[in-house]
Amino acid sequence: MRIQAHTLILSAVIMAAAESAASAPLQAPPAPPKKTARPVRTAAPAAEDWERLKAQADAARETDQIPEAVGLYRKLVKLKPKWPEGWWYLGALQYERDQYAGAAEAFRKYLVLEPENGQGWGMLGLCEFRVKDYVRSLQHLTKARSLGLGGNEELARSVRYHQALLFTLGRQFEAALSVLNGFAVEHRESSPVLEAMGMAALRMPNLAEDLKPGDREAVRKFGKAQFLAGERRDDEAIEMFLKLEAEYRGRPNVAYAVATAMLLRGDHENALRYFKQELERDPRHVPAMIQYSLEAIALERFEEGLVHARKAAELEPDNFAVHYVQGRIYLYLGDLPSSIASLERAAALAPESAPVFYTLSQAYRRANRPADAEKALAEFRRLDALEKRRVTGVPLPEARGSVPPK
Repeated sequence: MRIQAHTLILSAVIMAAAESAASAPLQAPPAPPKKTARPVRTAAPAAEDWERLKAQADAARETDQIPEAVGLYRKLVKLKPKWPEGWWYLGALQYERDQYAGAAEAFRKYLVLEPENGQGWGMLGLCEFRVKDYVRSLQHLTKARSLGLGGNEELARSVRYHQALLFTLGRQFEAALSVLNGFAVEHRESSPVLEAMGMAALRMPNLAEDLKPGDREAVRKFGKAQFLAGERRDDEAIEMFLKLEAEYRGRPNVAYAVATAMLLRGDHENALRYFKQELERDPRHVPAMIQYSLEAIALERFEEGLVHARKAAELEPDNFAVHYVQGRIYLYLGDLPSSIASLERAAALAPESAPVFYTLSQAYRRANRPADAEKALAEFRRLDALEKRRVTGVPLPEARGSVPPK
């Protein structure tokens, strides 16, 4: 439960931060300049003409004449810029032809008209991923999951998968695994999912295409072991992790991956053993220090855990997790001033982390500060409710002929 809690802490903070950054409304495109030449007829086209053009566009789309359909839809949205369905089809058809920049622009226009549509944000985020605009992509994929994908399971899986890739690129490996484990729960095994899980398990901030030839096999093997763990095939997962540890011993994060697998079956002593092994390989491995400290708490070896937590705080003073762990240990030791100071620092660094506020409320209560305790508890409840409302949405969605969301 401790490793899961820590994963949830990191995931909640990252996802909430991305959603917050993505919440700013898009601005409508500027109006075209007014012509000053001789007067021209400005009346809207006859309804029957527009309907005839729309029928031609729909027919071209439905018969896979995509270039013709794109050209026709461009004419239609020029005639009716506030027609959401036209912008949707224009974006979807360009996505189909790998014209991601143009597709992104069309989806932005769609979202000006339909700003609460999660499917639109999801498609925009996928386009931005393809053009390597990773910051905006993560913001918009996260926003899509927050709003919901309207029952479009294929799109939801694609959004979830690419969000996990971006978490890995951003070195938020726990958050990536938290998202990817959903595919194991659903028994949706594929080479891309295994590679993504392997890179997250081995803490490799890469995309699959960036892997060195010698690394791909190891990544897939660790991904398979992680996938088995996600499917709750614990004995098979542990057996595979141990074989991989023997095969790849001494390589970065191998012992760490095995240790986290041990946590899934509640084997705290062996988890500590492998975290310690990772620290022997790299004495500055802060994630291993954090996890070691959390396991020391579970085993009531508080002073031992505090040593690692303090060192982690020295190495990464702006990492909220190290202050959160310190605060928990100080709370168990009865050092309330130190506990509150550490937890307040963690809350300042991660204001969207529900577990931090819950532990802080407990520290305030024990320090006889009821007003502060109630305020922290209320914030915990608010953040916890937001987290529970998050939706899970990896094959790419079919753009051709897709119906725009209502």
